[in-house]
Amino acid sequence: MQEVIWKLLQASLGFVIAVVSARVFTFVSKLWQTRSYFGRLRNEGKPVPPYNFIMGHLLQAKAASDELPPGAHSAYVTNRLATKLGSEAYYFDPWPVNDPLLILTDHRLANQATSHDWTGSVKPPTLSHWFAPISGRGGVNLFTQNGEEWKRDHEIFLPFFNNNNLDATLPAVMEEMMIFRDVLRQKTQSKGIVRLSPLLLNLMNDIIGRVVFNAELKNQTLGFSHPLSKAMLRQLDLKFTQNDIVDNLGQLNPFRSLEVWYNGRVLDQQMRAQIKTRTAALRAAKGSGDQNASSAMLDRVLADYFSQPDHQQLSSVDEEFMTMLCAQLRMFFFGGYDSTSSTMSSLCYLLWKHPVVLAKLRAEHDKVFGLNIEACPGKIIENPSILNSLPYTNAVIKESMRLFPAAAGVRHGCKDLVLKGSDGMEYPTEGILVQMNHLAMNRNPATWPRPLEFLPERFLVGPEHELYPPKGAWRVFEIGVRNCIGQAFVMKELRAFLAIVSREFDFQECYDEVYVGEKIDLTSVYNEKAYMIEAGSAHPRGRLPCRISLSGYKDSRT
Repeated sequence: MQEVIWKLLQASLGFVIAVVSARVFTFVSKLWQTRSYFGRLRNEGKPVPPYNFIMGHLLQAKAASDELPPGAHSAYVTNRLATKLGSEAYYFDPWPVNDPLLILTDHRLANQATSHDWTGSVKPPTLSHWFAPISGRGGVNLFTQNGEEWKRDHEIFLPFFNNNNLDATLPAVMEEMMIFRDVLRQKTQSKGIVRLSPLLLNLMNDIIGRVVFNAELKNQTLGFSHPLSKAMLRQLDLKFTQNDIVDNLGQLNPFRSLEVWYNGRVLDQQMRAQIKTRTAALRAAKGSGDQNASSAMLDRVLADYFSQPDHQQLSSVDEEFMTMLCAQLRMFFFGGYDSTSSTMSSLCYLLWKHPVVLAKLRAEHDKVFGLNIEACPGKIIENPSILNSLPYTNAVIKESMRLFPAAAGVRHGCKDLVLKGSDGMEYPTEGILVQMNHLAMNRNPATWPRPLEFLPERFLVGPEHELYPPKGAWRVFEIGVRNCIGQAFVMKELRAFLAIVSREFDFQECYDEVYVGEKIDLTSVYNEKAYMIEAGSAHPRGRLPCRISLSGYKDSRT
């Protein structure tokens, strides 16, 4: 018996040694391949920061990060390296943390990448790993899919983003924004410092609940008590804590990985429960002869699914469709509320720092919505297209997104795509992720006159004006086949948001009070107190501390 056990142990040990040896060989081989490639690039005169064969550019990234204010977003890190090189693009090797990158800081190079037939339509496989905790299903979702799989799922969700359907969702959006308005009114009574970002996340969480799931999550009034919200927000918290390698080595923590897996199962259970609830509601409405179709994303998708001839007699969706739907809904939940709340924060930070811009915005709202602020939400609900009559408001939003982009863009390079710089430099992209650093592009003085100024007029002037943006320079939602599917809805939400808050409230940032005595150099983050930090999408540091007060604007006009 002992001999049998000993042989089993030997076999097991041999297997473990073989697996470990294979992984070590793969790691060393990939290390050598990647570092050698960057060595060749440097020898060819390509822009490559100072390089360490073992660590790649991780030490350079750490040094650049140490030169920035605490917690500054990685976009500032890669931008700082570009500034030191004095190049409009450069090669960056963070392997094994990430795949090798070509960082672009000029929109003309980005235009070449996104207009390329293959690179412009293909997302890199590494994105699936990043999205896996968020969407489940190995990170396969509309943001990461490619080819026929992406086209198929894209077509399933595209009807929701039809303009008429988006307008049909606005009554629900406005109801949640009126609750937000009431929350702000309560905050004005305290006179204390308020962290605005969490309030905006609550607002967008509730809006996504209404327009995606046709569910009232009530985070603004009851806190995160709804099980769907609790599970999703817990998953995001785990994801972004796990992703913080420097602070807690999250990717190497097996217990944290197990927690991500377990909570992902809980989240899928909540998604499935909501899908089953809406399926039952759809069946009940059909049985009663109710012809009022819901505009919510999940309801639209289910209605289309059960309208297909081979699905009409089914009582539930099949397992393959259910798995796909759970993953896509998880992705839309994250993408729909996180980046939009970030832009809302930026708007509140910038507008009230620029009273002339705020005055013009308020004047446009007076003209379009009338002087009665209380009547504004009702007018939007009655006539959603009224939001299309706000050119200055639209310009304010675009300028805010220019200065504080919520995310970057990335595509997969290929052998036949060689980008050409304005100085004649050629940038091969085979085997490289092509990253568009929106922060750097949007503040590039070669592209944007007076790049650090908040000038909405640059989106209103004609081509003959010096402020007029070059084609493809503003690419916050990215450009080409893989641009953001939800951009029209985001712009509607943001116009409605400003219509609700801009005339009734004032927001005064309080960074000097919250960080009293702090001695940090902000020049590397464009002297912005609300510089961006990593929090899913880029968000203002400190969750935007401010005081909220009633503006008195209504009274001043009378």
